[in-house]
Amino acid sequence: MKSTSLFVFTTIICLAAFGCASTGPGGDASTIGASAPIGPTIDHTDTGRYGWAPSVEVEATGPSLVDLREVVPGPRRTPDLSHTGPKYIEKPISEAEFQRQQAAAMSLPPQANVFRMDEAGPSTLAPSPAGASFESLNYDEVPGSTPPDPEIAVGPSHVIAVVNTDFEVYDKNGTSLVGPTDFDAFFSGTPGFPGGSFDPNALYDESADRYFIGIDANGTDYCFAVTTGSDPTSTWNRYCFATDIGVNIFFEFPHAGIGEQAIFVGSNQFGGSPSFEGRVFAINKANAYAGLALGGVPTQSTTGNWSTPQPANLHGFDQGTWPTGTDDHYIMTELYDGCVHAVWTWTDPFGANTFTRGANIDLCASTGVGAGQPLSFPQQTGSSIQGNDFRGHQTEYHDGNIYTVQAISCNLGAGTVNCVRWAEINPVTDAVVDSGVFASNGEYRQFPSIAVNRCGDLAIGFTKGSTSMYPSIYVTGRESGDPAGTLQSEALIHAGEGQYSCFDSVPYRWGDYTGMTIAPDGSTFWYLGDYSGNLSSGTCKWANWVASFQFDACAADDIFTDGFESGDTSAWTTTVP
Repeated sequence: MKSTSLFVFTTIICLAAFGCASTGPGGDASTIGASAPIGPTIDHTDTGRYGWAPSVEVEATGPSLVDLREVVPGPRRTPDLSHTGPKYIEKPISEAEFQRQQAAAMSLPPQANVFRMDEAGPSTLAPSPAGASFESLNYDEVPGSTPPDPEIAVGPSHVIAVVNTDFEVYDKNGTSLVGPTDFDAFFSGTPGFPGGSFDPNALYDESADRYFIGIDANGTDYCFAVTTGSDPTSTWNRYCFATDIGVNIFFEFPHAGIGEQAIFVGSNQFGGSPSFEGRVFAINKANAYAGLALGGVPTQSTTGNWSTPQPANLHGFDQGTWPTGTDDHYIMTELYDGCVHAVWTWTDPFGANTFTRGANIDLCASTGVGAGQPLSFPQQTGSSIQGNDFRGHQTEYHDGNIYTVQAISCNLGAGTVNCVRWAEINPVTDAVVDSGVFASNGEYRQFPSIAVNRCGDLAIGFTKGSTSMYPSIYVTGRESGDPAGTLQSEALIHAGEGQYSCFDSVPYRWGDYTGMTIAPDGSTFWYLGDYSGNLSSGTCKWANWVASFQFDACAADDIFTDGFESGDTSAWTTTVP
């Protein structure tokens, strides 16, 4: 939370090598000299150190038509990642350097500008049975998928939930219509599909009434499918394109966003020489929706040290907040220093094809809170779970601004915990419109996801854990008129039910991301989160839960107000579709 005390300055830790920032009135920061930073030395210029061509095209195969109702389930896969040794998420730094940064984060000083969730009202809220709230995929159903990495797509009548190996289609009451369907079985027969699906994406295009699912295939290809109409239980056109632009390149952590001209896919690329880059691909959505061959797929490199490109995902078509008449699309990147981000603009990827980077955006300065690497987090019994790193998790577009979220570590005074940082940014001016960091002593929040409604209110879902709870699903949010940098009380969607001790040695791998979106009505948030369930499948107890909710003042229909309120979270309401 931004400080409002005049002439009170708080020193914060900045992970970038250019120095640290001190905060003055309002939490505004100025750069000052620094001693040894706890993050890596970061080059803020594009030096052309990458051997891959910044702008190239790759060829796509397809279309290949499939009827989802006729997909024959394949044999259940077993996880092809080791269960005996440590398996960490790929990063642009060495594991030894990452662990050094985690150790340094344990020494973060108390940070006065963090918004304290334990002072905002009740910290838990029982899930409401009145809203659209239902069990989704879990390890008992799809035992080949560990960790889950869930995302969600919501249209007028359907919900699609995806995890690493499978997806399922529901109606809005939670009734399963098709699935679970194994991605390898679904894409089988698509030219160029190598198998080995993981890191799924799911989107709904409000402007065309189409659904999109995508998957990382074997770390070498991206395969995706779009519905031929508005019914995701029916026919889809499937495509694949190679992503290994170079030699022995590992394509990882893809995230997709609907644009005006294209569906954009950002990823990190590892291996070969050099060892890392961020890369973005543009899929011609008009051709894909028409069931035509795509031909070349343009791709651009973020160059330098800019990592984890997150294409903005457009919403608000029916409410008039969808951009029209523009060839520009925005992609958020970061320097992997915990502080500095930048917005790239890709203009007319199928024509002029220009890719430019905006000014540096320092979110440590805008929030007045320095950032450490997230820590492994505890659970009520058993050993700790990986909190992964401070890469960005999602970027959403609403009415001219983009919204982003990530997990960091911070210290409220009782020791370092995992915290969530969010920001609203003007992509034209590179100005931070609003931002904040929220946390509470002794509780760890990670794997956040963000969405924005038609009124400019935002919601954030995340996994929360502590020594007194198992990994649980929570949401919080703020209305557009709330004080800058603040949030309303968080609500419990589903409590963890048991100890999680699956996938690798300690700390156990929990996942990489979760999924929040806004429905086409512009009012109803939907979240697909992870919790540790009471399952029969040994120790791999991950489970997913779907919940929907609204703010009262921005409800789609007044008849859908029902009890999701507690304390000062009186603006929250679950909805029956």
